[in-house]
This record gives sequence, structure tokens and C-alpha cells, in this order.
Amino acid sequence: MDNISLEQLYNQYKSQIYSLCIRLTMSKEFSEDLFADTWARVAEKFSQLDPDQNSFNWIYTICLNIYRKEKLKRSIIRLFSTQTDYPEAMPTCISAEDLLIEKEETIRIQSAVKKLKDKYRLPIILYYFKDLSYQDISEVTHLPLSTVKFRLNQAKKIIKTELEKDGYK
Repeated sequence: MDNISLEQLYNQYKSQIYSLCIRLTMSKEFSEDLFADTWARVAEKFSQLDPDQNSFNWIYTICLNIYRKEKLKRSIIRLFSTQTDYPEAMPTCISAEDLLIEKEETIRIQSAVKKLKDKYRLPIILYYFKDLSYQDISEVTHLPLSTVKFRLNQAKKIIKTELEKDGYK
């Protein structure tokens, strides 16, 4: 990493970190607090950033740690936002029926993910919603790679079982 400034880090990762905050908290209000707290902590610890360290994973880790501490205090779980992160990626030629089916499927999946314990929900969010690799998830969560793989596999089984109970294949 070539002497990157705090402002450059912020500009480079702000949308990804904000999106992570929304996915973690399932609340716009709480996500804004988490986002602000994350960047305040990044600014506070910026001098400790190792130039050879992946800055993106470092910021993710800070965000996750703050979330975990706040979750213990708040213990309130809310539904996932039904808004997509990238509306411009939506196909333009899609029927109303297809949109309705997709929305219903999304709601079922979000509901199943919401029911997961944090230890399963977090890897699912990072892998499927944030497109992090197993290795990146391992670094961010400070878990062994084998644990990350196991938890993702278990989470997928739990979600599949939950969806099958609702008649979803």
C-alpha cells in the first residue's frame, strides 16, 4: 500500500462499508451509527494500519467488531432491507410476474437468513452479499479457514431446510 491517506480509504470503501452496515444491522438508523463509528475508529487507528495489510479487510474487521459489541448492547434484530445494493444492475426487460416471483423469493431467503444465528449469518452475508472469498472472510472474522467453510456449509443447509419447509425448491 503506497502511503494512502485516510480520505482516499474513505472514498474508496465508503459504499461497500455502508452496504455491509445495512446488511449487518438490518436497520437504516443503526447502520448509519455503525458506519460513523467504523470510520471514527478507522481514523483513530489509522496510524496502526500496516502498509502490507489489506486495508479493505482491516476496515471490515473494525466494522464487524463494532457491530458485535453494539449487538450485545442492543440485542434487537430487524428484517433485511428489501432494497438492492445496485439497482442499476437490474435487467430492464423483466415482466411484472417475474418481478413479483423474484421479490417473493428474496423475501423468503432474507427471512431464512435472518433466522440464522450470527455465527452462520455473518459468513453468509460476507460471502453472498459482499462477495468476499473464504480467505477474506477468515481474515475479517479471525476464524480459521476450515471454520469459515464449515459455517457457510451449515448455513446453506439450514437455509435450504427452512425454504423447503415453506415449499420452496
